[in-house]
Amino acid sequence: MQSATALLALVAAVNGKVIRGRQLSGAAAVPANPQPANLTSGGDYVSTDMSSLESNTEQYYLGFREVDFEKPYAKYYNPVVSPISDALVNGLAGSPWPSAFTYSAQDAAKYLEQPGYLNLENGYAIGSNGTLMIAVRSEIPQVTGEQYDWWFGWHSVETARYKLWNPIAHQYSYRTPDSVDWANRTYAERYIGATSYIDEYVGNDAAKLSIQFIEPELIGFNTSAWPELGIETVVVGKLFIGDYSLEEFDQTSYLMHMVRRMPNGYRELRSRFFVASDNHGNAQLGHDLAVHCNIEMTHLGSFLPALFQEFKGTK
Repeated sequence: MQSATALLALVAAVNGKVIRGRQLSGAAAVPANPQPANLTSGGDYVSTDMSSLESNTEQYYLGFREVDFEKPYAKYYNPVVSPISDALVNGLAGSPWPSAFTYSAQDAAKYLEQPGYLNLENGYAIGSNGTLMIAVRSEIPQVTGEQYDWWFGWHSVETARYKLWNPIAHQYSYRTPDSVDWANRTYAERYIGATSYIDEYVGNDAAKLSIQFIEPELIGFNTSAWPELGIETVVVGKLFIGDYSLEEFDQTSYLMHMVRRMPNGYRELRSRFFVASDNHGNAQLGHDLAVHCNIEMTHLGSFLPALFQEFKGTK
């Protein structure tokens, strides 16, 4: 396994000119229709950001500092991440793949809801209209869709939580609205409709990103078909690169993360990114974001099941 320093060098070795300005045993299936999650913190179900919005990037930093190590979940912070998968190494070596392998975010559901795999599962391609499409498959054997949905609601309100996910790249996280009532909401309903403001390194440079989470059905997913297909959840968000905003989203740029149960009971994560050319979508971002995604999703799989069991009753 590579050291964190060596891997950071690998990720940072690219030119970084896209964004400027800055085993395990199989697990049981989860219910097809999840019920509202119960909190164990008494009658207060309101989730609130742990601090006010900080837009000054000079206040951001990589890694944990003393104040972060005081968090009750700090034991799950591990700065050593695994190298990217061989499949992604090979996929990037062949990238960019033919534009014929691409499709739009609006057509993604009909491709991703097919059984089996597509021509492009690891790597990137650029469509005839200039839109960048990135595909990454990550191994997350013990992570259920329930846990994954819980994570997206839980981590966004505190930067230290966000840093657990990718300790060599994540710098900042804030959710808007800053207060959400989780009463009688499923784990997915906790984050759908919210927008995450994050700052992270993607390749050589750090940048602000805005991700507005939406219902998968709004972009064509048929959730009633998921149980038969082994699909446990799909997280879908609109993506804007370069600043924190609720207004700058286009109709092209999206991210999608599908947790799918395989025949052996383990889970895989199939990720897709669609980035418009005028939203920094180009080949350099294709490489850098694919590497970033595989690192963080694999790392998340190493601790999320245990974190979920310990903190699922917290906000």
